[in-house]
Amino acid sequence: MRFAIPGGVTRCAAFFGLFLLGCGPDFDPPSELHSLRVLAVKKDVPYAQPGQTVNLQMLWVDASKKRPRDVKIAWSGPCFDPLGDLYYGCFTDPKTFSSMLTLDSESTSFVVPKDIISRRIVTDTSNNARYGVTYVFFAVCAGKIELAASPSENALPIVCKDASGKLLDSDDFVAGYTSVYSFESYSNHNPVISGFQFNGKTLAAGAFCQDEACSPLAGSAEPADIDCDDPEQAARCVPTCSDDGDPKCHAYDFRPIIDKADPANTDEDDVSAKQLGRHVGEQMWIDYYTDAGGFKSPVRLLNDATTGWNDDFGTEFYAPKEPGLSRIWAVAHDNRGGAAWSGITLKVQ
Repeated sequence: MRFAIPGGVTRCAAFFGLFLLGCGPDFDPPSELHSLRVLAVKKDVPYAQPGQTVNLQMLWVDASKKRPRDVKIAWSGPCFDPLGDLYYGCFTDPKTFSSMLTLDSESTSFVVPKDIISRRIVTDTSNNARYGVTYVFFAVCAGKIELAASPSENALPIVCKDASGKLLDSDDFVAGYTSVYSFESYSNHNPVISGFQFNGKTLAAGAFCQDEACSPLAGSAEPADIDCDDPEQAARCVPTCSDDGDPKCHAYDFRPIIDKADPANTDEDDVSAKQLGRHVGEQMWIDYYTDAGGFKSPVRLLNDATTGWNDDFGTEFYAPKEPGLSRIWAVAHDNRGGAAWSGITLKVQ
């Protein structure tokens, strides 16, 4: 099982418990996908007000050589204000996880209680803003999801098994959680991606996907083919590289189009500004992923809380040695739970 806290996934197998298992050698960068992975969870309302409905959308990828295969996706019910705001405080209520045996969708939703903030006992007399927090857990399993027969203390009470009843490991089972904060009168927007550029060219609308439209690529063995003789599609055709994604390969610059002029991309971190008494911008960054090839920089700064916008948020792609289709994802995050993503498919020949 791999433990995921979008947007980030640990690179070693983990228990949802008191200790992480020790990591072995990590030969592949986290940006290079070779197994089942969850890359991000998007909340349509990153900061949710009491009584508001929140819709969640998952970006997952099956980069295993065994694809296509039947992958199950499950979500828990919402867990509100656990003791100490600790995610594992939710594990004591089995009703939270009963829905994971019936749901099978890349999306889910919940309603924030109207008293999620007001019911909390106020012990902090500092300038911190009052809040409530909701946790929703997820699991992606290339097998069958079951409730654990005898869950350990502080451990996620679900498992993933193959057809013979054997527990599946981190290549075939990803579980994690996403959190949604509620502050009185504070809101947040998701980053807005308006296009995609590859190798110096702005791609046509049908040449890249955005948010939920990227779902058909998730578990497919072969996305729709690319006609390299078509001038509109030829920009996404690249030759193989014998150095297999190494920086010695030819570099193709690319990036999603994220406009600084869009107010959603330049939100102020209101909660931090209240506490510090001065302007604080959002911290924003982009994670890049591929299932074939490599990158110069898999993580790029988009906006710094102090110095502001960074125009140089793109990176470079290095082609793999094997011909075929290579998928690339760009996931934009902010430090207040916002996320958005886009993706492209390249033909390597």
